[in-house]
Amino acid sequence: MAVVRKSCLPRCLLTLMLLQLPKLDSAHFDVMGPPEPILAMVGADAELPCHLSPGTTRFLPGAGSAGLGGRHLGCNGRSILCVYFSSLSKIKPASPSSALGSEPHITMEVQESGEVRLECTSVGWYPEPQVQWRSTKGEEFLATSESRSPDEEGLFTVAASVTLRDSSMDSVSCCIRNLLLGQEKEVGISIPAPVSPRLTPWMVSVAVILVVLGLLTIGSMFFIWRLYKERSRERRSKFSSTGNHSFFADWKKAALHAVDVTLDPDTAHPHLFLYEDAKSVRLEDSRQKLPENPERFDSWPCVLGREAFTEGRHYWEVEVGDRTDWAIGVCRENVMKKGFDPMTPDNGFWAVELYGNGYWALTPLRTPLPLAAPPRRVGVFLDYESGDISFYNMTDGSHIYAFPGISFSGPLRPFFCLWSCGKKPLTICPVSEGPEGVTVIPEAQNLSKDIPLSRVGQDSTSGDTDTLRSKLISSQRSRGAP
Repeated sequence: MAVVRKSCLPRCLLTLMLLQLPKLDSAHFDVMGPPEPILAMVGADAELPCHLSPGTTRFLPGAGSAGLGGRHLGCNGRSILCVYFSSLSKIKPASPSSALGSEPHITMEVQESGEVRLECTSVGWYPEPQVQWRSTKGEEFLATSESRSPDEEGLFTVAASVTLRDSSMDSVSCCIRNLLLGQEKEVGISIPAPVSPRLTPWMVSVAVILVVLGLLTIGSMFFIWRLYKERSRERRSKFSSTGNHSFFADWKKAALHAVDVTLDPDTAHPHLFLYEDAKSVRLEDSRQKLPENPERFDSWPCVLGREAFTEGRHYWEVEVGDRTDWAIGVCRENVMKKGFDPMTPDNGFWAVELYGNGYWALTPLRTPLPLAAPPRRVGVFLDYESGDISFYNMTDGSHIYAFPGISFSGPLRPFFCLWSCGKKPLTICPVSEGPEGVTVIPEAQNLSKDIPLSRVGQDSTSGDTDTLRSKLISSQRSRGAP
C-alpha cells in the first residue's frame, strides 16, 4: 500500500506572501488631522488626534503555532506600520487658538492742569482682550482712549488710557481679560496727592498785573490818607498867625449879632423835658401828660426856640458836650410838626447832626462832614437877607458847614433835637470870647439836682443812664430819619 505524502500547498502560499513584503512596506497612506481647531495654550503640549486615509488596514499576520519552520514569531494578532512623510509643503502654520499676554504695565503723567493721565499696555493676547479700569472700591469707569493691534503672529498688543479729574482717588487698577479662557491679569497703581499746577507764562503775567494793581491801590489809599491829614492840619492851623486872624474876623462879625435864645415848651415833644430857665433840654424814656397843641412835635423829639426871625443877622451857641447824638439848626416856623416828614431844606429844615458816630448835614442825601475834631460847642449864624446859615466848631475854630443862597420867606426859628435819652442835656449858652474862651456848662447830673424841672415834667420819671435810648424814638426814627 503506497504511502501518500502531505501536500506542500500551505508552504507555497506562505512563501508567496513573504515575497510580497517589500510591496506592503511601500504602500501610500494620508494622515488626516481633526476638522476643528484644537484649543491650546501657547508654549504648552497638546494632543492632536489623526487617522489614515484610505481606511483599509494592511498588516502582517502572525504565523502562530503553525508558523514558518514551527517557530513562534511573537507578533500573533499584531501589525507593524511604518509611516513616512514624503513632503511638508502642505503643512501651514495656523493662528493660535488662545493666548494670555504679558502682565499689564501702567505709566502715569501729571498734566499742567493738575489732572493725572494713566496708560495701561500689554502684549501677546489672543483673541482680542477686554480692558477695564477700576477704582479701589471696585467701581469701573471707561477709558479715555483704547487701541488693539495684532503683530505678525496674530497676537494683540493693547493700550488703554484714562484721565483722572477726581483728586479723591488714591489708587486705580487696570484689568485685561481673555474672554475665551475666562482668565485675566490685573495691576494697580497709587495716585499721588494733588499738587499745585505748574506756573505758565500767562499765569505769571496775571500775577504780576495783580501785584502791580494792588501796589497802586495801596499807594492811592496812602496818598488819600496823607491828603486828608494835610487838610486836617490846615484846618487846625487856622489859629496860627494869619489863619487865626481870618477866623476871628468872621466869628467876630457873627458874634456882633448874638441873640438870647430860649426854648418854647409849647413845641416840645412829650418825651423832652425842659429845665426851668428854658435853656437846657434832655430826652427821657417816659412820656409826659401834656395838653394837645397843634404846634407840638408828636413824632420827632424836637423843640423850637421862642424867638422868630424875619430879617437881619443872628448868632447863638449850643453846648453839646460829649453827647453821642443831636441835631441843631434853623427851621421855618410853620414846618410840619405831626408825623415823620424828613428834616431837609425842602421841608423847611437847615441843620447839622451827630448820629451813628458820624457828623452829617441834613441835605436830601445827607452830606457827611469830616471834622478834624469833635465839637463840644456849636455856633449857629443866620443871615436872613443873604440867605445864609453857617455852623462853626467852637472847639477848634473850624467852619463845619453852610447852607448858602437860600431864599427865605416867613419867620425862622432855632431848632433842637435829641435822639437818645440820658442826663446830659443840650444847653443854649452865652456867646464865648472865641475858641480859646469856651466856657463849659456844668453837666446835667449837677443841673438836675439844683434846677427844678418845669411844670411840664412834674408827672414824669427821668432816666438816669447816658446809654438809655427812648423806645419811641428808636422804633420811629428807623422809619423816617433823615
